[in-house]
Amino acid sequence: MPIATRAQFLSLAGGAAAGLALAAPADARGAAVTDADVSKLYAAAKKEGKVVWWTAHYAQDAAERVRDAFKAKYPGIDVEFIRQTAQVIYQRLSQDLKAGIHQLDVFASTDEAHYVELKKQNVLADFVPADINKIPEQFRVLDSDGYYRLGTLAFVLVNYNPAKIPQPAKRWPQLGDGRFKGQITLGHPAFSGYVGNWVVAMNDIYGWEYFKNIAKNNPKINRSIYDTVTDIVGGERTIGAGPDSLSLEKKAGGNSIDIVYPDDDSVLITAPVGILKEAPHPNAARLFENFFYSKEYSQALVKSSCFPLRSDVPSVNGVKLDKIRWTRVKVERLATGIPEVVAKWRETFGV
Repeated sequence: MPIATRAQFLSLAGGAAAGLALAAPADARGAAVTDADVSKLYAAAKKEGKVVWWTAHYAQDAAERVRDAFKAKYPGIDVEFIRQTAQVIYQRLSQDLKAGIHQLDVFASTDEAHYVELKKQNVLADFVPADINKIPEQFRVLDSDGYYRLGTLAFVLVNYNPAKIPQPAKRWPQLGDGRFKGQITLGHPAFSGYVGNWVVAMNDIYGWEYFKNIAKNNPKINRSIYDTVTDIVGGERTIGAGPDSLSLEKKAGGNSIDIVYPDDDSVLITAPVGILKEAPHPNAARLFENFFYSKEYSQALVKSSCFPLRSDVPSVNGVKLDKIRWTRVKVERLATGIPEVVAKWRETFGV
């Protein structure tokens, strides 16, 4: 079966806990969590002066909050970053590698299959962050060889305008209902790693007929998954497959948008982060990746309505992972599945 259910994924990852709420990072005595001593790494990183980070993990303002939180925790180290869709930053990295250009330190894609290819090319550094044990056990190991780790958790679920749709889709096939004709907004699997994960999941669960039914409703096709939020907030469309984070952030800002965790599972994205072997700022890169498991990182995420990695930081809507029905596409399926669905997508939707 190409899709890993929540239970299967926990088993595969070796996690004994059922969810974030059951894996609070504290010792046997219940003592307060403390960060590892990275003072030597910090001193070496300050001599390098900056870290270069390319990310597709979250929206621009969320990336800015992460940057600012890191700089506040580790003064003297600048963060230069690019926020783009997963396939765009991967293509740029691939071009740099072919040309022998080494300008990137930390690569944060939403498509785990990218890291499988980068491992084959032997361009990733193996690194075990000192604070990786601060996140729930089932998420500590994405790659058994240690070449990439968890960077963020996110969901693809139903986004909708509650002022215009009092009864939104509660199961994915309902996006094919005729009542949503001309109202649907979607991203594109050739650009967005989140969308690629969702399309592969839907294809494996329901078959390609699922997307043919949606095509009958004349959906608007964008690039980034975040474009779906823009469409709904702007009133151009009213419902779609979108993210949890930016939608919740816009809702908190008073916009008419909300989310539904589908009864037939949201798609969980375990978006990785990795360090380039030829990183020009290797110590700053390692310090930056270790920062992802700090309380400050999860707090910065929550300020943008992203899901926290740390269980001692509550999510913005109070929802815990063990209360959400979710499915996750295995990395080996992503590697073959995304090229397959991109070709079908272009044929079905004409883009």
